[in-house]
Amino acid sequence: MIRVAVIDRDLCKPDKCAHECQTFCPVVRMGLPAVEFKDDKPYINEDLCNGCGICVKKCPFEAITIVNLPSELEEELIHQYDINGFRLFRLPVPSKEGVLGIIGRNGTGKSTAIKILANKLIPNLGDLMGGEEDRVLEYFRGHQLYYYFKELYNGNIKIAYKPQEVYLIPKVVRGKVEKILTTMDEVGNYDYVIDRLGLKDSVNKSVRELSGGEMQRLAIAAASLKDADVYLFDEPSSYNDVYQRMAVARFIRELRDKGKIVVVVDHDLAFLDYLSDTISVVYGVPGAYGIFTRPESVRTGINIFLDGYIPADNIRFRQKPITFAREAVIHSIEGVPAIKYTMLEKRYPGFRLRVEEGELYFGEVVGVIGPNAIGKTTFMRILVGEIDMDMGSIMLKPESIAYKPQYLSMDYDGTVEQFLIDKAGEIIKSPQANESLLKPLNIINLLDRKLNTLSGGELQKVYIAATLLTDADLYLLDEPSAFIDVEDRLEVAMAINRFIKLNGKPALVIDHDLIIIDIISDRIMVFGGDPGVEGRASKPLTKRDAMNMFLSDVNITMRRDKHSGRPRINKPNSRLDREQREKNEYYYVT
Repeated sequence: MIRVAVIDRDLCKPDKCAHECQTFCPVVRMGLPAVEFKDDKPYINEDLCNGCGICVKKCPFEAITIVNLPSELEEELIHQYDINGFRLFRLPVPSKEGVLGIIGRNGTGKSTAIKILANKLIPNLGDLMGGEEDRVLEYFRGHQLYYYFKELYNGNIKIAYKPQEVYLIPKVVRGKVEKILTTMDEVGNYDYVIDRLGLKDSVNKSVRELSGGEMQRLAIAAASLKDADVYLFDEPSSYNDVYQRMAVARFIRELRDKGKIVVVVDHDLAFLDYLSDTISVVYGVPGAYGIFTRPESVRTGINIFLDGYIPADNIRFRQKPITFAREAVIHSIEGVPAIKYTMLEKRYPGFRLRVEEGELYFGEVVGVIGPNAIGKTTFMRILVGEIDMDMGSIMLKPESIAYKPQYLSMDYDGTVEQFLIDKAGEIIKSPQANESLLKPLNIINLLDRKLNTLSGGELQKVYIAATLLTDADLYLLDEPSAFIDVEDRLEVAMAINRFIKLNGKPALVIDHDLIIIDIISDRIMVFGGDPGVEGRASKPLTKRDAMNMFLSDVNITMRRDKHSGRPRINKPNSRLDREQREKNEYYYVT
């Protein structure tokens, strides 16, 4: 067995404890330096450590992780960050034969693997002195990746990389979209790319004027306009609505059809399923280690991830499989509404929104789906009285609102705990908050971290907790799934629904991940129309009726995987696609 000891330097605070990891280590007490301090920082000698786990339990900041891994992995270590740092085993194998999708938890090495494939990081193969190209080539000799790295290091492969953090683009890029993309166009494909990615209305805007979806598609366009051999896309679905995600998926597949190598990392299961030809799963302990599986067919790969079990290796990496409801559960409505409104209308120059009469009930989560720029946020602002309507009235209006916006600020210099107290008060220290939100969302381990050091997914979960713990009459959450990995997305969705029911308050949740909307919602509002021109919103509908209405407008049908029950997008005009259209069952097949 390989003993892996990892210390999170952001969590470790040796000046605030009595060096407990060393004090309680039985090996140290026997006179062996299993735990040493250098420059007041602890280091664990993995050869001397006996794996007792006492230091893990005694550390007051939960900064230590110790795991045992199969000894055969010792020969497959690709990269290690420092002593007691994160370790990556194996790499995904890209191919011209099809789009390779990568799925796994945040913190298990997806970004590290992408950086290695993009030649932004030379793997050190466990040698902390640094990586060398010749050693990498020797290591992969006889492996399919040998030829990839040989061409990469010889400069015969050109890389195009779309990073995850598109919200940082305005800080480094200025000017009009048209000028930016025409300057970057190396293939003479500007007009085609603009049309396929729906950027015609964005080309005359400056970067700072773009919405999140426009920013995402700008980044995708910029990468695709490079004359490259390998295209790497990190979370291309974020901020895009379902219509745009489908357009992005079809566009990326066209790069594959041109004989390019394409690798995509994403957390939207339906999107990744539709887009990919093969799937590589990465599993492990976030922040400690990650292991890539061999590429599998899309169905097999995603089901391996959901099952938490790899049959070929007889390895289980999750105790329970993730399953989905195969039929729509009908939500029972009881009691007096919390919010009630007549038909509403709001007119702006060039845009009109009409909302059908409806109501929200206490303890109910109403999902909101529809294209971007269709009036979803306008409707929310009408409900809370920020915008006067031109027609209609709100008969039961919320007096206070807690709102999690789409774009999250990291401009806070304090800790996560201080941030939560500033936003929600001392309630965050209550047993209820601890059991219903902080533990399920894995925020306990983040309380001592600085907010501005968190990853995108960690930041998202902290903002969700801050919003729900605020005392309000209505809770609004805009894209709570963004940047959160699949496993945590499902837990977040269930935690939000449980918390709303426990507190008996209504909530509206906007999201573009259909699977998350299905899990989180009791009922659903469907927004349609012509983005930027006219928006129409239904009353809250049953999930089955809402999904059928929405997917018929998107013009896709979704079947249920026989193994896991997860929704999968049918190929256009396939037998299942035709059969479901005839039955008018686009999402749930009865």
